[in-house]
Amino acid sequence: MRTRPTMQQNCGSIRRRKEMRTQSTKSVVNSTSSFGRNTSQSWHGSTTCSDEPMGEEHLPSRHTSVKVASRDGGPAKSLSLYHSTIPEELAGHLRAMMPGQTGVELSGEELADNFLEAWDLPPVTKQSLSELDIQSIITNIKLRHDVNFDRDLSFRPNVDGVKGQEKERVADKYWGALIAELVLYSRLFHGTPPLSTIQVEAFTPYAQRRIPILFQNVRDVLKSLVPDRDHSRVDEHLDVPMLMQAIERGVCDLGRLADWMAQLLKEHCAPMRDVLVDEMVTCTRQGEADRNLEQIVEGLRKLFGILEAMKLDVANHQIRNLKTLLIEDTVNFEKHYHLDRLVHGRARVNINTAQNWFTDAVDEFGLQCSPRPRAGPCFELEVFTRAVVAITFGRDGRSDFPETFFLDHDRLVALKAEVDDLVMFEVCVEMHVMLARQLGYQGPMTMAIGQQLRTALSAIMGEAAGHGPQQWMMNSEALSLEILRQASHLAGQTPGCSFDRMAEANQHLRFMFVRKSAWHASRLEASLLPQILATVDRHSSSSPIELFNSLVSISPSMPPLPTTLSRPSTNDAFAFAHLHPETAKLTDLANRITHIILLHWRVWGPIAYVQEHEVQRSSTDGSVLSSASVPQTQTQQSRQVASNSEQEASVPTSMRTGEPLESGQDAHATHQSLPQ
Repeated sequence: MRTRPTMQQNCGSIRRRKEMRTQSTKSVVNSTSSFGRNTSQSWHGSTTCSDEPMGEEHLPSRHTSVKVASRDGGPAKSLSLYHSTIPEELAGHLRAMMPGQTGVELSGEELADNFLEAWDLPPVTKQSLSELDIQSIITNIKLRHDVNFDRDLSFRPNVDGVKGQEKERVADKYWGALIAELVLYSRLFHGTPPLSTIQVEAFTPYAQRRIPILFQNVRDVLKSLVPDRDHSRVDEHLDVPMLMQAIERGVCDLGRLADWMAQLLKEHCAPMRDVLVDEMVTCTRQGEADRNLEQIVEGLRKLFGILEAMKLDVANHQIRNLKTLLIEDTVNFEKHYHLDRLVHGRARVNINTAQNWFTDAVDEFGLQCSPRPRAGPCFELEVFTRAVVAITFGRDGRSDFPETFFLDHDRLVALKAEVDDLVMFEVCVEMHVMLARQLGYQGPMTMAIGQQLRTALSAIMGEAAGHGPQQWMMNSEALSLEILRQASHLAGQTPGCSFDRMAEANQHLRFMFVRKSAWHASRLEASLLPQILATVDRHSSSSPIELFNSLVSISPSMPPLPTTLSRPSTNDAFAFAHLHPETAKLTDLANRITHIILLHWRVWGPIAYVQEHEVQRSSTDGSVLSSASVPQTQTQQSRQVASNSEQEASVPTSMRTGEPLESGQDAHATHQSLPQ
């Protein structure tokens, strides 16, 4: 007859089972993985497989000693933690959640993945915004160059393209992880049944990965945006240890914090940002009232968006105030920048390659230049102009500019794309004229007829325009059909046409794209080159700000037509009869090419292209058009590229050389002292 075990035997058996679990090095790992599979287990259940509070003896034997401050104010305790298991165990709790629990609609799996994989830093930090500081602006070589070509140059959030999409994905993951972290706080500090002190102390450092860092970044970014007199207010309201204690005790009034922050932000941000600030406060208060963690996090997300927008506003205001000075100092600044890197072996340009390119250009284009001495700035600049134009129009398959053009790469790519589109338009116009004549039309090809065709073809190409000739090939069927339709209408024939005629028109258009594009490109180059040479000659002594005012269009859709432009001459040198509907666009194209040529020549001419002799200065900003070979010492370089003394004195040292400010020097002080 079997007897029932006594209570003492039961207790002994329980103790033996616990001792066996203590000896296992996988006890916590196993409990976590089984917890993750058993989704029906209560979220408020124990965090280990033991029915008793977890003590030091229940942690794995492979461990690292970690000091954790006691929550009751006592001395710090040393815990043995196996670092890789606790985050996974916390993620296991998140996976066990049911959607809708604790004001969260995300699934437990999504919360767990975000918690484990997202970055610890928020998408907007003081470091990420440092490129918008005044010192970074005035030493940013690309911005210093780009400001010469854009009337509306400004900073904006990078949300375009692949990088923008990746940035948005990373941000979404971070804010999802923040929701997960708030859910863990709810369990650790206010769960039922409550966890033991040792459990809370063990898990808290791993659960509090992002919230403290988030508050620190809010505080740091705010202090960079408000005057020094308000820094004490920021430190008082964003005391991170105090905020974390309030969150742990469930007494943190985020709505009140949002109200205070709204008041501070409205004191210093542009009025147009007030709507965003009010939305942030409403979202935070509503989330707190509904105990909706996702809405609370959305309020925090809006807060960071406001901080980024404010920093962008400040940076753009500084660019507007500094624009004239930055443009006037372009040549001087860039010479110092490039020479410094050449001497110290940090340049991204091969000077020998650039010299060889220019030598070949002299051999090829020298005989085409206007009668003038072969040794001199005018001759060399004309050679350089002809070489740049030849590459822009792809003559003889040319496509690559020297490495010295790296700051203009994007502009040159855009220019070449526009040239390609103009060439393809001309091919289509030629086919339209040919079809109209074949169908019996003998009248004149007026400007209105050409503009109507261009408008229709532009609508067909849409966003495909500007992406190379291959896009025209891909749309050849629709293009040829429209050309045939308009030619038929012009000849007075019915709109309907046979399939054979449409197929023949498409085939012929594709043939012309291949065979006629080079001829039209050379024709376009021959028409524009005299205008470009004349514009270069007219502005050879203009200062950088004069170049900006004369050659940069006010609006891309409305290019400027200055009254000083040369008029078409009787010898047809400037005639654009076949391109008349696009005259304004072509004038803008010529101006943009001229602007790039003149600035580039003034910076790189004495450094990379003209090395044989000294010539006189020929521009009002004191830039050297050619000089002796590249000097070998910093002192010699400074003498070679120095501007006149008055301009040099008016420019801050950091602007002239690109060197960082001395320690303790206020970057904003320089900006405040500049003329408005």
